[in-house]
Amino acid sequence: MKHQVKQALRSGWARLLFHTGLFRLVGRCMPQRLTILAGHCVEDRGCNQGLPADMKLSAAKLAELLGFLGRHYDLCTVGEGVRRLHKADRGTRSMVALSMDDGYRDNHRTLQPMLEELGATATIFLESRPLDERRVNWSHKYFWLLRSMDANAIAHGMMAASTDTQLSACLQSTLAAGGDLAYRVKRVLKYDVDAQVRNAALDKLFDQHGGDEEALCDQLYMTWAEARELQEHGLELGGHTVGHDVLSTLSPDAARAEITGGRDALLRELGRPALVSFAYPFGRHWDYHEAAREGVREAGFEVAVTTHAGLVTIATDKLRLPRWMLEEQTPLHLLVAEACGGFELLRRFGLNLSE
Repeated sequence: MKHQVKQALRSGWARLLFHTGLFRLVGRCMPQRLTILAGHCVEDRGCNQGLPADMKLSAAKLAELLGFLGRHYDLCTVGEGVRRLHKADRGTRSMVALSMDDGYRDNHRTLQPMLEELGATATIFLESRPLDERRVNWSHKYFWLLRSMDANAIAHGMMAASTDTQLSACLQSTLAAGGDLAYRVKRVLKYDVDAQVRNAALDKLFDQHGGDEEALCDQLYMTWAEARELQEHGLELGGHTVGHDVLSTLSPDAARAEITGGRDALLRELGRPALVSFAYPFGRHWDYHEAAREGVREAGFEVAVTTHAGLVTIATDKLRLPRWMLEEQTPLHLLVAEACGGFELLRRFGLNLSE
């Protein structure tokens, strides 16, 4: 009940600001700020048809959001936005930065032409293994398998492919609990089982059903040449580790290796301009530890983003920047309420309506 009341107040306040135009007044009264938006893909049947719906935005939805926000705020990259905040140039408008995670092919094929038409830009966070080795992370083999079988069958297939007792126990417990099995099985594979065991079992099942990893990677991910084209068009490219592992499940040394391995690939292929922004894989506060945060700093990145919603101000920790995760159903009025500083204004009066 408490959550429902909070959500109703949040939506009501956002609608009031948006539909009355009060967001303009609030925006002028609040300090300069940056709102970072985050997604993965623009829907493109030629390359991301098999990805889950919550990873894709329609071109029409993204154009609606960026079109409106671009009339009221400066559209910039993540790194540029943070640098402008810290220059404390009060004569400039507040900012909105679009970011996309992982480095999918549609970012080059569909997103970049759209941004050019809108006069906008973006930050793209790249996993390096798909570009270097044409290999995908485990989740894409799971999504691929879901196209031809259900999560129950995947779980049983993985148990048959592995002798690991922890894997079997975790999956059996999940199946017994019921609910949304596609989500629950994925969560178990993400957090609760040994990564090497999970990968070996998924690889075996993927191969048994005729999976072709290189072909899947070519369908989903851009190449280094395409990444360089994005950079030449003014997009910011940033780090996102080597293989998109949950950093908090790794030892400090292994987490640093993931971060620095991705950094080294960016330096090799893109040069120093790519060493500004970093995105923690999955990005919730439980998905990375302090050693990973320190590893990002040691690797030379200036800023790092999470997936917790919020507003970036000059006081925000540069290595824990909040981002709004976009979905097709994301209401424009909520984004505008955040971007104008409306939720921050309420926090100053002791009312916290953040996520």
